[in-house]
Amino acid sequence: MKLVIYRVFSFLLLPIALIFTISVMLFLRAAIANPAMLFPLFLLSCISIYTFASLNFLIRGIDGKKLLGKSSKDWLKVNAIASAVFAALMISQCIVLLFHPEILQNIAAQAKENAGEELKMSPATLQNYLRGTSYFFLMYASILLVHIILGFQYLKEYSYLFRNEEK
Repeated sequence: MKLVIYRVFSFLLLPIALIFTISVMLFLRAAIANPAMLFPLFLLSCISIYTFASLNFLIRGIDGKKLLGKSSKDWLKVNAIASAVFAALMISQCIVLLFHPEILQNIAAQAKENAGEELKMSPATLQNYLRGTSYFFLMYASILLVHIILGFQYLKEYSYLFRNEEK
């Protein structure tokens, strides 16, 4: 049953990983010019790498019963840890935003003030949009965190699939 959940979550995470990959490629030049963007970009790239590496582990390793290199396990572990950091940060941020709607009201009011007449939606509509986005990212981060926890269990269970690469 847990393998079915892991499999379903793997395919649920895939479209967002594709979007994150495209975002990383688009914003890489901007991040070099603005170093404050490097850490979020690093986390997004770790999530993409983790998602693709775990899908490779699932399809080629668990399902295909093919041996994977030791480096595959290392890539999976390192990027899982960084992805877990992202998931924990995102879950805590979304919970704070959802339990304190005045923060969302302030964000919507500031966005309306900063955009001026260019922002065609009302603050209430923007606040609803931000609330919906918070729910979406809360669900995404929760699925990611559960996937990572299950992934570590399967790394231990299927450790025989990883072997040292010969040079």
